[in-house]
Amino acid sequence: MKKIEARGIKAPNAAILMENILKQDSTSGLIITLSPGSEEGLDNVAWKYGLGIEVETKENEVVVCLAKNLGDREDLEELDVTGETCPGPIIIAGDKLGCMENGDRVKIKNNNLETIEDIAIALPEMGGKLVDQGIDGEKHYLVIEKVDKQDSKETTTSVNRDKVLVVQSNGIGNAERAYATFIFAKAALSMGKNVSIFLLMDGVSIAPKGNAATVKHPAFDRLDHLMTEAIDAGATIYVCELSANFRGIKQKDLEKGCKLAGAATYVTLLSDPTYAVVNF
Repeated sequence: MKKIEARGIKAPNAAILMENILKQDSTSGLIITLSPGSEEGLDNVAWKYGLGIEVETKENEVVVCLAKNLGDREDLEELDVTGETCPGPIIIAGDKLGCMENGDRVKIKNNNLETIEDIAIALPEMGGKLVDQGIDGEKHYLVIEKVDKQDSKETTTSVNRDKVLVVQSNGIGNAERAYATFIFAKAALSMGKNVSIFLLMDGVSIAPKGNAATVKHPAFDRLDHLMTEAIDAGATIYVCELSANFRGIKQKDLEKGCKLAGAATYVTLLSDPTYAVVNF
């Protein structure tokens, strides 16, 4: 992609310059840096040559990108999440957005279209804006721009559900459901949600010291490691006091980060309209 410095050239001369360059080669794309106000008329030139256009306004300059496929910009950082197991791609995208500045962009690639679409759906919750989406060789991609989280959301209801409550009534005897508790929690945390986990009935068997360490699926880390990661990322884990009493489990028996809670806590969480509830 060609890069041109053209500060000081005013409109409409900037558009004339750009058209002369594109007449010679309109397939490689073009990034042109102009003085503020000089970008007038560039959109017409882009349309004439069938190019997409992006205009980034900075304090003392305007950077204009024109390309057949805006995902082909060479100055974009790329993340290839091919091979990552769900919700790995969402977590990676969320972590990346978390360390980006507003206006920064990143291109995320995967050989699975469904994975790319899943990330796109989550962008408003993670403070990201979809700039471009397409196919690059054999892989699907999307280009994300970091924006303020409140600016990325399109509120469709009067309730902003920025919290997730994961309810788990199955214990270490059902490894799939036990894993799902913390995998979904990590995905929600990466999307900027506040996460609470409520373990009840057999679900409380996950919380005692050493129990989760006995659960290991070949495709995932040990269950206790996932639980620790969720706690360290900000998840709150409640353990049903009644279910714990049935099994002789006391607060001192629980892993660090888990705490006993009664029916009032559970009902209060369920009654809070800002919580989206997931049951396992």
